[in-house]
Amino acid sequence: MSDSNEHTAFVAPDPADLAPLFPGYEIQGLIATGGMGAVYCAVQKSLDRTVALKILPMELSSDAAFCAGFEAEAKAMARLNHPNLIGVYDFGEVNGMLYIIMEFVPGKSIFHSADGMAIDPGEVIRLVTGICHGLAHAHAHGIIHRDIKPSNVLLDLNAQPKIGDFGLARPFERKIEEGEEIFGTPHYTAPEVVDAPHSVDYRADIFSVGVLLHELLTGKLPANDPRPASVIAHCDIRFDAIIKRATQPLPATRYSSAEEIAKDLQVIGQSLSQPRVAAGPKRPEARKSGRVVIRKKSSSFPGILMFLLAIGITAYAINHFRKNQSAKLVIIQEPPVGGTPKTDPSPEPGPVTIPEPTPVPGPTVTEPSPGTEKAPEPPRFDVPGFLQRARKIMLDRAAPAIAKYHTRLKDNLWAFEKALIACAAKSPTNRVESAARVKQSMDDLKAQGSRVPESLEGEITEIMGVEICHKEAAEKQKNIDFELSQAISQLSATYILGLKQQIERLKADNDTGAIRLIEDEIELTKETPEYFHGLIMGNP
Repeated sequence: MSDSNEHTAFVAPDPADLAPLFPGYEIQGLIATGGMGAVYCAVQKSLDRTVALKILPMELSSDAAFCAGFEAEAKAMARLNHPNLIGVYDFGEVNGMLYIIMEFVPGKSIFHSADGMAIDPGEVIRLVTGICHGLAHAHAHGIIHRDIKPSNVLLDLNAQPKIGDFGLARPFERKIEEGEEIFGTPHYTAPEVVDAPHSVDYRADIFSVGVLLHELLTGKLPANDPRPASVIAHCDIRFDAIIKRATQPLPATRYSSAEEIAKDLQVIGQSLSQPRVAAGPKRPEARKSGRVVIRKKSSSFPGILMFLLAIGITAYAINHFRKNQSAKLVIIQEPPVGGTPKTDPSPEPGPVTIPEPTPVPGPTVTEPSPGTEKAPEPPRFDVPGFLQRARKIMLDRAAPAIAKYHTRLKDNLWAFEKALIACAAKSPTNRVESAARVKQSMDDLKAQGSRVPESLEGEITEIMGVEICHKEAAEKQKNIDFELSQAISQLSATYILGLKQQIERLKADNDTGAIRLIEDEIELTKETPEYFHGLIMGNP
């Protein structure tokens, strides 16, 4: 996903420098920074409430046109109250900087959760429907967001979308002043925001929702890949019509409201949730684990065609070898279509070829004398070389899943850290010391592999609420570990299938020594799952 911003980089003030400017708040630390400001985690002392404090760049406070509408916009946003919108508590200006006090959401944005990845269509419908409900509420109260994009939609601990960053929002009635700078994000911004800023209304947000819908389904921006979403991601063709209508160049031809998009998406969602009539594996449902579900690759005609083609190539290779021993190809393919459904993260499906070296001539074997035990025949085929290449292919297939696994571990630890910071902020005493303990503990865990420990030790256990936070993070980590284990298990089946096919080739050459070694590898892989897991993870 793209989250570009062409504005000048904003240098975030140090939390210690902000503390004197906000005596009613205890600044805990910097959460994020970007071209349009910086966000800090803070505690409102009077209410003992954790909040998000956003500081806008000083140049905005010096812009008379921007400041003229800031107060009216902030008051209008503060009146919004919806589960899919981040609440606004206060606003103002201090030391030449505009600021907004907002609801604190201890989660990540969609941008950071699913950057560049296609999300399960059912999850997309759930997320975008929630976004549409939140926007409809804002539009009903006369507020246009003007900057809907993945990084401005946060996911709470239950993976519910909450639209934030209303820094560019404005009431319908407030028009662009002469000379006022036009803000927005390329590729998400409706054409009229740039071409006719005086005519912008709520339909600019609808355009952005259409772009977002396409991106969540495909992992690509329409500007980078203009093909229909159904062509890119093989999703329901009805998504194409929704995206096309939402992103029409002329506002009058788009949806008349965000709720209309939500209704059309829910129609698709209802059909996706209905049982399939034809036989086949049932589509796995999204688990509510505080995260979005990345789209699983489904069995389709191209997949079946590739499977049948792989079988044909394999049969041809075996038959051809019997006629001509110069053949140098063995096929390793996925388990048959209709087998165990894949669990993300999953390696890419499809046949894999392992180039085979020229057989290595073995020594001449002398027949044993009568009465002595016959020694096992040495292999003529280069078994170690073959296994090395087969394992390399499995490692290449597992690389995306392993990379994603480590990223998810880091993300889970990051969420755990934010939850602990929130707990420390609610501590009745020694909040600063509690926050310091959290930071030290997290630094230690990051250095040890970014894993949440099975149990907590030391002074951090004294922080109120830490047990609940740890339990949730540990449970998520177990799910992450399990999903990687499932992905590696599926690779194990592919690995064994390739070994068996190589044995079939060797039977034609009666290379019993090589067959025996490969059978040993198959047995070890079947009987000891930890063995193959160690091969893939680099710790056999």
